Amino acid sequence: MRILKLFKKHVLALFAAIVLIVISCNADLALPTYMSDIVDVGVQQGGIASPVPDTIRAESLDDLELFMSDKDAKAVEAVFSKADNNGIRTYKGTEEERADGGKIADIVSLPETVVLSFNQGIDANSMDDMMGSSSENNNNAAQAMPTPEQMAAMTPEQLAEMQQKAAAAQNMQKQIDTDGGKITMKSLRLGVEGGLIDQGKLVESANDMADKMGSMSGSIVTQRAVSYVQDEYKAQGIDPADVQNAYLGRMATTMFGLCLISLIATILTGAVASRTACSIARDLRRETFNKVMHFSPAEVGKFSQASLITRCTNDIQQIQMAATLFIRMCLMAPVMGIVAVMRVLANHTGLEWTIAVAIIAVSAVVGVLMGLTMPKFKKMQSFVDRVNLTARELLDGLMPIRSFNREEHELERFDKASLDLMTTQLYTNRAMSFMMPLMMLVMNCITVLIVWFGAQGVSDGVMQVGNMMAFISYTMQIVMAFMILTMVSVILPRAEVAAERVEEVITCPTSINDPASPKLPAASAPRGELTFRDVSFQYPDARADVISGVNFTTHAGQMLGIIGSTGSGKSTLVQLIPRLYDVTGGSISLDGIDVRDMTLSELRRRIGYIPQQGRLFSGTVESNLKFAGDMVSDENMHEAARIAQAEDFIAEREGGYDSPISQGGSNVSGGQRQRLAIARALAKKPEVLVFDDSFSALDYKTDARLREELAKNVTDAALVVVAQRIATIMHADQIIVLDDGHVVGTGTHEELLHSCPAYLEIAQSQLSAEELGLTQEEIAAVMEGGEH
Repeated sequence: MRILKLFKKHVLALFAAIVLIVISCNADLALPTYMSDIVDVGVQQGGIASPVPDTIRAESLDDLELFMSDKDAKAVEAVFSKADNNGIRTYKGTEEERADGGKIADIVSLPETVVLSFNQGIDANSMDDMMGSSSENNNNAAQAMPTPEQMAAMTPEQLAEMQQKAAAAQNMQKQIDTDGGKITMKSLRLGVEGGLIDQGKLVESANDMADKMGSMSGSIVTQRAVSYVQDEYKAQGIDPADVQNAYLGRMATTMFGLCLISLIATILTGAVASRTACSIARDLRRETFNKVMHFSPAEVGKFSQASLITRCTNDIQQIQMAATLFIRMCLMAPVMGIVAVMRVLANHTGLEWTIAVAIIAVSAVVGVLMGLTMPKFKKMQSFVDRVNLTARELLDGLMPIRSFNREEHELERFDKASLDLMTTQLYTNRAMSFMMPLMMLVMNCITVLIVWFGAQGVSDGVMQVGNMMAFISYTMQIVMAFMILTMVSVILPRAEVAAERVEEVITCPTSINDPASPKLPAASAPRGELTFRDVSFQYPDARADVISGVNFTTHAGQMLGIIGSTGSGKSTLVQLIPRLYDVTGGSISLDGIDVRDMTLSELRRRIGYIPQQGRLFSGTVESNLKFAGDMVSDENMHEAARIAQAEDFIAEREGGYDSPISQGGSNVSGGQRQRLAIARALAKKPEVLVFDDSFSALDYKTDARLREELAKNVTDAALVVVAQRIATIMHADQIIVLDDGHVVGTGTHEELLHSCPAYLEIAQSQLSAEELGLTQEEIAAVMEGGEH
């Protein structure tokens, strides 16, 4: 993509944006996990996150160790401190060991579940498999006594053991009776201490209990273990509400901190994106405009002025917007999607298939919509060009349109161009307007799927409510990532077209370039010597030359007049001097050096060119007359204004040389505008002054005074004057007559009157025979090809 090429100079900014986006996405995507913990732990478990209590009574820990192997009991003993004066032992192990799935948490969970059951009391008949060799005497061990013969055969140690067990059985039975016929931890402890119950059997029974619960054991054991911890805290005098509030407070603080981190990262990402996009647009605008400034009229004609304006403004604006969205959204969407998928896969909920369904559905929606709108996006910018071109023509030609009463026709033409653009925009907008409803439909359907199948998991005990809620959040984040990419895809195709159009301008080869080895005139070279040697010129893609075989030489202090019928090539000829076009045949030299061997800046510094339409720039009279730069002094400016017959009307304006000039010089008359354009060229003191029909807006009196001042004051520069009026050039040192691109006459005014029919024909159309000093016979002879 061309958009990506624009970031070559902004790799560091891209890297910073990616880092900030990763931080922001991780902070955002951690919130559903904490929300799940709030539901599962903070609400359902009363704020108890681990089956390992912070503090536990020594006797309670002893009870738990009855259902542990020796190895597990030693591991548990190692992470609890010695009992304090109140018999309380404090956990001192690591958080990893007590976390869900940690070593200590796995060890104590099952014993806590069993102890909780005994604390609540269980039926005595369920203890048959825990009584070892004494199981047959479970309820009658206290009353069953051996016969005298059996007692006589016993050793003292056996008698003592028998008496101890009998006493233990009696105590155990009394405790059972006291507890309403239920076996509790008190009676169980008496049985173990009295040797009635084998501890190994207790451990095996606990493991058997877990095996019988099967796949539901994890969820049930965790919930039962948490209940045990709650009861233990109550027994220590700790209010469960305080535990819950403390946990919720920690979660709220953590979530607020994550939101703050995400907010800061998002703001910084936006700042980086905006600055980078503005820098890209600035550089593109500078590069594009700089390239346009080096275009010859041929390149400008290739693109058209309206299109170049659109490319330098609207197209670059589209690129800037796309660059901003690329950093803020295009980079964020895959990061968010990847992080969300990683978190989803880490939970092992069994609902991962719903994500695949969501992605397929979103991809289908995006594919259909993009297939419908992409061709229209490619046409849209060309329609923008056409609207701009039509509007420019209407504004530039407002006066002739009104004078010919063509307002309605031109408005219809503008409406047609505007309607084509509107129709295309409406089509794309209507198509893309289906995107959000379809995306919401996909999201809601996926939510229903997750809730439906997730509820079954909650019912089966393999999933908690908080996990299901977190999974919904992560799935929506993944779908949102695709939605973001889709939203950006609405702008990216248009921006891609805009980038292509801007690239066409930047990469367009220019026909007028500086030479590889530039030359300068020698110090002894004549100043202002302009020579045409067999000059020919053909426009690009034209079939024939518009200028052919032109030869002349003029020197400083001399005036060269160029005249001819409309379309004879006069303006084209003088445009070759400052290299607005390059000759296709022959050569043009200035001060003895081919103009193609000079740098453009050096050549144009030596030439003052006044085009047919003297365009002024917004600013002041002074800023326009000093347009050549600091090289123009105040003295030169005032002298140029005097020679150009502009001094009087400048003085009459409020502010004089500081009076404002509007864009294009619209607040001055045509003649004033032309005189200011002439003064602007004179102020730079050029070697060659080229007047391309620059006297056409002047009255005869002003024209005559201006030419008189030029002849009197401009003696160090060659004058090349293109004119339609004979009076303007009749006093020139040399006149060239052009007809269809060919020189048909060369000489002075008097010489051409007697030798050139084309010149005489032009002269007759403007002056009478008496003014020309010719008789009808002399005129007829010249027109017939004779010479007197």
